[in-house]
Amino acid sequence: MLLNEPVSEQVVQNPEADRPNVSIKDLLGTVRLDKSKGQDLLTEKITLAMDTINDQVLLLRIQTEAQIRKYKRAVCYEAAALICEDNLDFDTTTTGQSRGENQQAKMQSLRRVVNHTIADLTNKKRNRVKLV
Repeated sequence: MLLNEPVSEQVVQNPEADRPNVSIKDLLGTVRLDKSKGQDLLTEKITLAMDTINDQVLLLRIQTEAQIRKYKRAVCYEAAALICEDNLDFDTTTTGQSRGENQQAKMQSLRRVVNHTIADLTNKKRNRVKLV
């Protein structure tokens, strides 16, 4: 996080009225990002992440503090994965390829946290198998 950059308090309204809202401050406090992308991009990624997570926990009623915390964590990590996808940087040099591979590994790690958090929210096992 950029230390000299003020963090916005903007709260992103959840499209689902019964789900918690997530602020930019929540996002920056949960995952390792800085504000260099700008408030508009961060807000958009939070909204997209909410849509994704809401689809995955469609019938779940989020009521307890623990559920709210897990929901916000899933949204923040999904938003970070979306930002990471935007930052994939492949070019013809070895450095660019290495950077792109590192971003893909980071994105997969972020999505793994999202999957584990959703499994915890829905009381399902964490085992997820990806068929190749």
